[in-house]
Amino acid sequence: MPRSTLPICQTSHQLLLVDDDVLIRETLVEFLHSEGFQVVTAQDGEIAEQLLREANPPFDLVLTDLVMPGKSGMDVLRAALQINPSCTVLVLSGFGSVREANEAMDLGAYGLVNKPFHLDQFRNILRRLMERIALLEERDRLRTEVASLQARVELLEATKGRMEMLAQRFSPAPETRDDYLEGLERLADLRTRGLLSEAEYDAAKRGHLAKWRP
Repeated sequence: MPRSTLPICQTSHQLLLVDDDVLIRETLVEFLHSEGFQVVTAQDGEIAEQLLREANPPFDLVLTDLVMPGKSGMDVLRAALQINPSCTVLVLSGFGSVREANEAMDLGAYGLVNKPFHLDQFRNILRRLMERIALLEERDRLRTEVASLQARVELLEATKGRMEMLAQRFSPAPETRDDYLEGLERLADLRTRGLLSEAEYDAAKRGHLAKWRP
């Protein structure tokens, strides 16, 4: 099979391919490798679900046949999206499975490829899939950055609030001009009544002036 001159996948995404047809599976594996994908295969839905559960990180791209013995492609689709809601699932559908194909699309499959398919057309579909995955990764990255920034803002606001509370607790509120004048009048009254000496009055006046902040 000729190798693509411009591989679709530059970051070597790991892809899960599920198909009970050995010939189709081998053909697609060779093709997907030529496009830069790391491919993990499963010949039925049971094995596919086990691989989906064990994958770390989870698969972000799954290609699954729709009609298979035992667990079907619908089961694989549900499991893939349950484990990784951002997973892109492409359904491979044979003749006579139109109803199931429509149901798969309703459940969240990205697209449908009818068998037999032309590899050049399949390559174009894969390009669109990779563009979608790139957009989803960028979205998730931006969401993470926004969440981190929001957490920093909340921390700064909480710290600011605690600092303001401490400042109010340890720093008395500044006196107004009326408070200042009232204090001078009380000191003058005490001196007039002989309860403060002149030296005591001067010292008290200086202390009162020092703590007044207009």
